[in-house]
Amino acid sequence: MADDKSAPASDAPAPSAMNDDLKRRMTTAFGWVAGGSLGLLVNYGLFLFFGEGYPTTPTTFVTFLAGAFAGMHLADRLGVRGFRPLGIAAGVLLVCFAWIVVAGLMSS
Repeated sequence: MADDKSAPASDAPAPSAMNDDLKRRMTTAFGWVAGGSLGLLVNYGLFLFFGEGYPTTPTTFVTFLAGAFAGMHLADRLGVRGFRPLGIAAGVLLVCFAWIVVAGLMSS
């Protein structure tokens, strides 16, 4: 008879490995948000610089996508150590973008 005290080895990952995996995925999301927000802010700056003739619809799409992919690339390169700086950057840039939207709506 087998000894009941011996338990089979668990295939579940260690808690620190799960935290690292979660942080890595959150870092990627923060990179998307920070990069996309920065792209939209750059596009708004270009609109202010060039004026009414600036084609906002295609450039908004392109700058958001370029920023989001650049942020994701940065997040992938930084890995877990980029969690805090990209999280802070995502929050700050998203708030700046929201302020511009609210200011634009209030001025109309």
